[in-house]
Amino acid sequence: MAEYMNKNDQINIKFGTDGFRGIISKDFTYQAVKIITTAIVDYIYSKKLKLKTAVFYDRRFLSDKYADYISKIFSRYSISVDISDTALPTPALSYYVKSSGAALGVMITASHNSYEYNGIKIKTPEGSSAPAAVIEEIQKRTDAIINDEFDEQKFIETYSIKKAGVIKRIDPVAAYLDNIAAALDIKVLKKASGRFLINPMYGSQAGFFKIFTEKFGLKIKSDEIFGVHNPLFPGFNPEPIASNLTEMSEIMSVGSASKKYEAGFCFDGDGDRIGAMSSGGQFVSPQIIFAILLRNLIKNKNRRGAVAKTVSVTALVSRIAEKHGLELYETPIGFKYIAELILDKSKNIMIGGEESGGIGLDSYLPERDGLFLALCLLEVIAFEKKPLDQIIEDLFDEYGRYMYDRIDFKFDDNKFNEIKKKLGNEKFDEICGFKVAGYNKTDGHKYFLTDGSWILFRFSGTEPVLRIYAEAPVKNKKDENKVENLLKFAKNYLQIN
Repeated sequence: MAEYMNKNDQINIKFGTDGFRGIISKDFTYQAVKIITTAIVDYIYSKKLKLKTAVFYDRRFLSDKYADYISKIFSRYSISVDISDTALPTPALSYYVKSSGAALGVMITASHNSYEYNGIKIKTPEGSSAPAAVIEEIQKRTDAIINDEFDEQKFIETYSIKKAGVIKRIDPVAAYLDNIAAALDIKVLKKASGRFLINPMYGSQAGFFKIFTEKFGLKIKSDEIFGVHNPLFPGFNPEPIASNLTEMSEIMSVGSASKKYEAGFCFDGDGDRIGAMSSGGQFVSPQIIFAILLRNLIKNKNRRGAVAKTVSVTALVSRIAEKHGLELYETPIGFKYIAELILDKSKNIMIGGEESGGIGLDSYLPERDGLFLALCLLEVIAFEKKPLDQIIEDLFDEYGRYMYDRIDFKFDDNKFNEIKKKLGNEKFDEICGFKVAGYNKTDGHKYFLTDGSWILFRFSGTEPVLRIYAEAPVKNKKDENKVENLLKFAKNYLQIN
C-alpha cells in the first residue's frame, strides 16, 4: 500500500542474528519501523495472542522517539502498550514481558553496533529473544508489506478493530533488580569487599550496578566511568572488547592507595553483554568469564547439568565440561540458539553462552544480562576470597591455558560476497603446518587442527563483516605465537590487511 511505502523506495529489511539493525535515516527509518511494527501486529492477531505489548528503548539517537512511534502504531490496532519511562537495558524488557503477560516485547536498540546504527529486538513471554521460528514469521509478514501484499482495511475488518489500545508509561526498575537478586546468593555477595570500576560504555546499563549494591546492602564501593548519556559513543563502539577499553585499563592500572580497584566490569550499549578487567587493568574476555562461571557452578555451588556454547566459544569450556562428565551442546552464533536450549527442560542446561559476552544461567532468565553476570563474577570473588587474576590462574592451572583472538573486517557488498564464495569452495587439509583434524560448518567454516588449535571464518548476520576467530592451547613459550600465526594465515589467504 502507498501508505506503507513508495514503489520507488528501496527498502531492505532483513532480520539477522538478533533482530533488525540498520543505519539511521538510510536503512533504519520511520518507514521501516512502521513496516516491522505492522508485521508484528499481523503476527499477534494471526496467532491469537494477547493484545498487549511492551516497548522499551536504549540511549541511542532517537530511540525514545521510535519507541513512542511504535507504541502509537500498536495502539492504532487496538493493542495496549506498556512503554518504559526512561532508557533501560534490554534484559529489563525480557523480564517485564515474562512477568507482565505481554504477547511480545519490542526493544529499540542496535546493541554493540556503532553510533550510526539503531535497531529492533523482539522478546517473548519466556523472557528471551524471539526464536528463529517467530522471526521467520515476522520476516514473512514484513516482506509481504514491502511487496504491497498487506490490505490494511481488510485486516481491520477481519479482526473488527475499532478502538485504540491503551498506552501506559511504566517504571520497571525495582522489579528488574529484584529478579536479579532472586537468582543470586545475596548472603555470599555481602561478604565481598573492596572497590570496583564500572564502565557502561555510555549505554543503558549506566547507574544500575551502584543502585543494585545499595538496594541490597552490599559492602563494596564502586566508581563509574562513561556513564553519561552520549549517543555518539565518543572514542569507541559500545562493545566490551579489549580494543574499546584502553582508557578503562589505564585507570585501573594506575590506581592509587585510596582507589585501588579489585576488578572492573563493563557492558555493551544495551547492557546485555559483559567484559571484565582484573585489578591491574588486564582485560578478561567473556570467554574466560564463561569458564569462571561454569567452574563456580561445579565447585562452589555443587551443580551438575548440561552446558551450551556457540561455535566461537573457547575450548576451555569444552575441557571443563568434559572433565566433569557434563553434556555439551554446540550451536550457531546467536544467543537465541542458547536460549532455545535453556528453555528446553529436557536438555537440563545449567549455563550457556557465546563468545561476545552473552551468558545465560538456568537460575535466571534464558537471556543475557551484563549486570547479572557482573554480580555473578562478584559472587565468585566472594566465594573464592581471592582477586580475579588469581581465580583465573587457578582456572588455567586446573584445566589448561589457551590463547584466543578475533579480528573483524568490513567490506563492501561485492568484496563480502566474493570472500564468501571463496571460503565456501575451499577445504583446507593443512593450516600453519598442522593437519586439519576436523571441520565444522554449523555457522561458518571452522577447522580443528591436530595440535588442539582451531580457526573459524564466520560472516556477520547483521552487517557485511567477516569475523575470523582463532584459539590454541599454550603449553610453553613457543606456543604463544600460534594464534597470531593462524590469523596471519587467514589474512594472507584472503588477501586482506
